[in-house]
Amino acid sequence: MKYYLSIILLIVSLFLSIRVIQLSKQNQQYKIDQAEVNSIQYGLLNVDEWKEHLAHILTKKVEEFELTPENQARLKPQIESMLNALLDEVEVILKSDVGKIKRVLINVFVNMEKLRENVPEFADALLEELSNPENKEDIKAYILLKLDAFVDSTFSSDRREGLLSILEKYDYDDKEDGSYYLGVLANRSGNNLMVSSLFLILFLGMVFMLNSMKIKTLTKRNSSFLLLSLLLLIICGIAMPMIDIEAKISRLTFQLMNESIIFENQVLFFQSKSILDVVWVLSSTGKLDMVFVSILIFGFSVLFPFTKLICSFLVTFYHEKFHQSKWVYFFTYKSGKWSMADVFVVALFMAFIGFNGIVSSQLSQLSDVNENVEVLTTNGTGLQAGFYLFLMFCIGGLFLAEVFQKNAKNTQP
Repeated sequence: MKYYLSIILLIVSLFLSIRVIQLSKQNQQYKIDQAEVNSIQYGLLNVDEWKEHLAHILTKKVEEFELTPENQARLKPQIESMLNALLDEVEVILKSDVGKIKRVLINVFVNMEKLRENVPEFADALLEELSNPENKEDIKAYILLKLDAFVDSTFSSDRREGLLSILEKYDYDDKEDGSYYLGVLANRSGNNLMVSSLFLILFLGMVFMLNSMKIKTLTKRNSSFLLLSLLLLIICGIAMPMIDIEAKISRLTFQLMNESIIFENQVLFFQSKSILDVVWVLSSTGKLDMVFVSILIFGFSVLFPFTKLICSFLVTFYHEKFHQSKWVYFFTYKSGKWSMADVFVVALFMAFIGFNGIVSSQLSQLSDVNENVEVLTTNGTGLQAGFYLFLMFCIGGLFLAEVFQKNAKNTQP
């Protein structure tokens, strides 16, 4: 009965392993794409975003502008002063740039004093024209045109290829809609991933219990089930992301021209990596120190655990041939006490605590920058399913080494 139940559990666990790896890669991609869409370079630091905000504010101010008797009274002296200054410049030009005959003709047909007397009437006519709704629309269009010209001439165009390619990938034109859609996909796949991972751990834990508890002597069949369980755990553990590091400004609000400018979901930094991803990124830098670190990580978190499983397999099925080998004996029975994979898990967990503390500290300082600026920051750093599966492998490896050692003592003549 235990034999058939173990086979069923392993088969189900195999399909679950494939599923959790696929879900983790899918979830990782959704998160990376969403972080790219919400990147601060396409929001708070982007010219187009500021142009939209400024255009909205200026348009609103123009639309809200109304000439009332009160502000007409304040504007009229200023307009009159401008018109008088303009007439002074015209008079200077007429006196300096024309000959005597032309000046006499101008004095005959152009009465500057009469024009100055009519300045109040000209000012009233200008105020009336400004009150015209059609002219107000022309002013608004002119302001927006000048704003576009200012942005185009002052700033170099920002590169948005990454944003546009992601929006095209998911068939969205609007950044906010694309971010929301990616968030829904990431949450859905993340929930499915955690549920599948929990079931995987549960089923493999049951396999361990069925083939190790209340069994005095391990058979090759029992050992095979235990080794296959650990194999599934280590494959999932190293292939799936272990930790997400995210720092973002959830909401930034400040006042400009008595209007609120709001930026939301501004991602400052995001990384989601598995062990294999880290090894690849470090080794691809080409720097000697980074390559050395990648070799260490690969050796202690990938090569060492697989060597341990291979040696355990050799002792189980080829006991007579390999039980005298010191290396095989060490990796099978003693490596659990020296396993750097266990140290790697502890180091990763401590790194998580450290990153979490650093990110939270820096974001809290950002929130206290200015009392006139409201900043709501979010620390999205968190351990992922890959960490827990790798942790289960380490615990299972320690447990298996003890089981094998006890079994070896029990089978000695």
